[in-house]
Amino acid sequence: MKRNTISQVAEGALVELENQRYAKISITHFKQAFARIERYATNNDVSILSDALARKYFYDIFGWDVNSKGMPSAHVTSQLRAFRILKFYESFGRIPGRTSQAKEPPDCFKEQFLLYMKECINRGLSDRTIETRTHDVYDFLTYAKTKGFSNIADLNREFLDEYFIVRSSDMRGAIRRVLSSIRCFLRSMFSNSIIENDISIFIPSGSRYPVKPVQKLWTGDEVTNLLKSVERTDSIGKRDYAIMLLVVRYGIRAGDVRNLKLADIRWESMTIQFRQNKTSVTNALPILDDIGWALADWITNARPKQASTNRVFTRMTAPYCGIASIWNIFRRHMVNAGITGIGTGKAGPHSLRHALASGMLANQIPLPVITSVLGHSSSASTMVYLHSDVEGLRQCALDVEEDGR
Repeated sequence: MKRNTISQVAEGALVELENQRYAKISITHFKQAFARIERYATNNDVSILSDALARKYFYDIFGWDVNSKGMPSAHVTSQLRAFRILKFYESFGRIPGRTSQAKEPPDCFKEQFLLYMKECINRGLSDRTIETRTHDVYDFLTYAKTKGFSNIADLNREFLDEYFIVRSSDMRGAIRRVLSSIRCFLRSMFSNSIIENDISIFIPSGSRYPVKPVQKLWTGDEVTNLLKSVERTDSIGKRDYAIMLLVVRYGIRAGDVRNLKLADIRWESMTIQFRQNKTSVTNALPILDDIGWALADWITNARPKQASTNRVFTRMTAPYCGIASIWNIFRRHMVNAGITGIGTGKAGPHSLRHALASGMLANQIPLPVITSVLGHSSSASTMVYLHSDVEGLRQCALDVEEDGR
């Protein structure tokens, strides 16, 4: 099949950018970038896109090697995006969304890294678990490389002690997860005979390191003011309000809110059913009146019609893909409501999950019901969320006799 020329591909891509309602300034920048690529190709007697053309273009124009490990400049990054759009449009007839850069471990550890990731997939671990372990093992191997190691078999107890001391100081809240990730990775290396001795036994328990930060203790008035701070007359406000209600009323994890699909909202049965990213367990929740109206208002009146994703919540500017984070949404409305997290524990969407659990317990909701709402597989997991039930703790306090006994 005859391929379109660069000029034809660029013309079609520009039309699609307009259909996707990209900002005029963005379309102008892409038009200039496409024209620059086309001129270079014409001067080199090339009319078809190819990886070879891209490599030669970036080296000749910017002196940048595509295969280098160096960080590209802003100009190079912009042109990389233009090339990516042209290649994607030529192949699929649409514009790609923005993607995060895949993490590539040092070459000397790449084979072992990929072996472990494949093992995690074959074991049926959840996408969330695989994602976190990918980041943790990548950071571990990258640090090992900076310390002069090029063979996993050379890692020793002294290196492990040094690494976890460093990590515990810069990520207190996640050190237990990191310990688990590296322990599992090293066990895999031992079971696959890549290392001779099982050095995972030298990884300490999480009790040696600071515990996870306490979550913010929300008052009922603060939660009410947070919701009232959302201006629901515009599209962004309608989206933000629906997102915040899902967290406040149900305690749904931030990642599950981001990944919620249109098909997960079962209007016929008035339920929301979704597969939890962390546990891979399906959770089913009844659609409360205020949540139902908020979701209907967002989906019917505000959600971009040109969105190509099946996720419920999308960006409000092109590309209209799913949102990357809800943390900034909450922080923005906390500021608008005059709510501060300073000196009160870690404030964010997850702290409202703790607040919901504590509030339900304070209202004498049975623990199994709380466990069901939060989507936990056992009540033992739910107990972690109930440490902030201050009123319940006060009722358990012992009176001290006046004579001090």
